[in-house]
Amino acid sequence: MYLQNKQPVLHKERQYRSAHLEDWRTVKGKQRNHILKAIHKEACLQAPTWDKALLKARKKTYKEWLYSQCHRKAPKPLIKYNKKWKAHRVLIEQNKARILEETREMPGSEPMIVKWPEATKTVLTGLSAEEKEEANVLADQWNNEAAPPKVQANLTETKGADMIEHFTTEMFKQARMRVFVMSAWRDSRGKLMLGAHDHNDQFGGANSFMKTRNWDEIFMPEWWQYAGEQFGVQDDDVPQVVTSKKRMPRKLLDLEEDGHGLLILPETMGLKRSEQQHVIRLFLTQHYRMCMGTENVKAVVPWGDLIKNQSDFFEGTYWPADVKAVEPSKIDKASATALLDFWYDRQKRSFIPPSVSKLGKTLTAIWSHQPRHIRKLSGVTQRTMSPLMMKQ
Repeated sequence: MYLQNKQPVLHKERQYRSAHLEDWRTVKGKQRNHILKAIHKEACLQAPTWDKALLKARKKTYKEWLYSQCHRKAPKPLIKYNKKWKAHRVLIEQNKARILEETREMPGSEPMIVKWPEATKTVLTGLSAEEKEEANVLADQWNNEAAPPKVQANLTETKGADMIEHFTTEMFKQARMRVFVMSAWRDSRGKLMLGAHDHNDQFGGANSFMKTRNWDEIFMPEWWQYAGEQFGVQDDDVPQVVTSKKRMPRKLLDLEEDGHGLLILPETMGLKRSEQQHVIRLFLTQHYRMCMGTENVKAVVPWGDLIKNQSDFFEGTYWPADVKAVEPSKIDKASATALLDFWYDRQKRSFIPPSVSKLGKTLTAIWSHQPRHIRKLSGVTQRTMSPLMMKQ
């Protein structure tokens, strides 16, 4: 029995538990039991020859894995202030343009990030021994003195604001000190830049200094004059002022209902991929729970069955032919946009809810793959399904 309990987790089992991970993270307490049961039920179908003891042990394995995924590791420090220059880092800094060209991808894109290590290896391998020896000398020089202005300007443009935010946040957390920062630097073009950074309203319930005080007329002129003198800027060279932007936590969207109690899909143009995924998950989950009845308000969509047998869940009328059903967190931007546009278009063309009898047939067709107790739709009301999921 000990050897049996140590059987490796099957690929299908990993798929099922991963498909429900996002649902697990969004609920707490007893509600998680519904999700665990759904995973266990789907996994049992893949292992009909296992005995009850092994299946029970498997359920415990799933539960431990789900909880382990919720214990997120503490994020790494945003900024390594004591990071030293080494020859390898110097060579990358000197050959960034060549490395980017080697990737043959758009700067900052995901494919570029994936290809960057291999491109770096290719470019650096082709350098001469003299260039590598020179990098060792430069690394010592940059550590003891300072990196060249162009390198410093690149660091300021990419990480300067984050470094200041990290500093002000830590000062409040560690010493409960409130800080307002004014900065000045030359960008990569040599232009004088002035910055103002205020993050006081992001912690401790305080007001923003920049929004409640006349800082730009009282402090900025003096700072402009001082920075101009230190950087040797002519009086007629007007600097550019940059202010920090407050980072707000993303608020999850919610679906409203019309007068009939039907879900209203909002205008989704311009949404980020994560927001599109949230709308799709919420829309399908709420409809699924409506179909199951009021006694199953916390039911979990069986994503594994839906992915495996999409045609058993949706007729072509209700789902775009060129969009494959996947767990919402796995859907890409193009497919999410196509699916939401498809539903939104049906919503605009559908105004009158069908009769209860027609609704019952529609729900039976859509959710016919579900367990027998879900198919009992005789008591379903018009509130159960929105027009964009119904036959025209």
